[in-house]
Amino acid sequence: MAIWLVCVGIGLLFLARGAFQPYIFPLFEHLGGLSYTQIASLLNGYVLAQSVCAPLAGWYTDRTSVRIALSTSIAFGLVSFLVISIKPGFTVSIVAVFAAGLAFVLGKIALNTILVLHSSPEILRRSVAKRATLLNLGSFCGNSIAYQMTAMFGYRIHAILLGLLHLPLAIGLAAPKAPASAKRKGTWESADVKLLCRNRGFQADSLRRFAMVLPYGCWGTIIPKYVIDLYGSNKEVPFIYLTSLCTTVIGAHFLAVYLSAHLYRRGFKWEWWSMTSVLLFCTGLTLLIFAGNVIMLAVAVVIFISGEVLMTPCFDETAKKHSGEAAMGTCLGLLHLVDGFGRLLGATFALAVYGWMRNSSYRGLYWPVVVGVFLLISSVLHVVAHAIGRSGVVVSSVEEELPSEEALPL
Repeated sequence: MAIWLVCVGIGLLFLARGAFQPYIFPLFEHLGGLSYTQIASLLNGYVLAQSVCAPLAGWYTDRTSVRIALSTSIAFGLVSFLVISIKPGFTVSIVAVFAAGLAFVLGKIALNTILVLHSSPEILRRSVAKRATLLNLGSFCGNSIAYQMTAMFGYRIHAILLGLLHLPLAIGLAAPKAPASAKRKGTWESADVKLLCRNRGFQADSLRRFAMVLPYGCWGTIIPKYVIDLYGSNKEVPFIYLTSLCTTVIGAHFLAVYLSAHLYRRGFKWEWWSMTSVLLFCTGLTLLIFAGNVIMLAVAVVIFISGEVLMTPCFDETAKKHSGEAAMGTCLGLLHLVDGFGRLLGATFALAVYGWMRNSSYRGLYWPVVVGVFLLISSVLHVVAHAIGRSGVVVSSVEEELPSEEALPL
């Protein structure tokens, strides 16, 4: 019951984000007449909040409760978009968008904490199909609602609706209380953070996460903007998300559940999923060169989202692998910090290069340039992560071989 409630809650959370992030450029162009650079800064601020505030959100969840954290997320999300709806200036908009990003990461950590603590590692991977389906269904529904609302009622009403879409997240409050250790509630201890940061295995897995989400930062940021400019309207954006939804529904069952189990039995290592996702992301982005053809646009999205399908279960599995009950929120917060920072850098780089190349004679080289940089950096980071992981194993083995003080001769 708890798993289903959390999955529905995550779907509703992504419904709100799916109605906002892909439409952020036309939203602020119509509400405030902001420039491309200003709106790109707002978008980066939204992603930045999900990164830098993630450890704080995890700490807050551990020290209060998942219900209080989720309630805070609803309040932040509601207020931030109501402020945006009154057409504030650029400075106020930055604060409001940052608060919206904080609301998203706080809600996601609260819901994921319930999910991870109620699930074994095997159940986490088996439940990824329903999670991914509901997540992408929420994103698609939010995207479709946004398209219809902006066409029928305009962007001010759309901004108000974005705030109201956070209210249904209250369904997560009905989930059974997750098991937790009470000994650290209400304290300011940072021992959990220090312990995780000294864990070589956690360092290696975090670096793989960072390398993996660099190209993934293009999803929901530069990809919809690129397609809107290419087709001259936003009518293709719902098509992108419908293709994503269909790919996830099929791929989550086949790739993340059946194929992964089959490959594990044949010796496939868990650490290899991240580089597999990177290759799928980069292939999908490269094929966007041909996005003027709607069939090739669909093919590019299918390949790109296949990388996301493989990436999704690794997040919760990493938390389950490296953390206990009392520090789960903190661990999820640190992982969100890594994810958010990686997505922010990927999105910032892609948006900056696009802003420079979109009106130049080099526009046709945009995706090869961006993909080449992503692939090079991700490959180097995976090599470093492998070295860190190996050094951790060696240190552990040496420590096991050393005699204890009690065994030493006097």
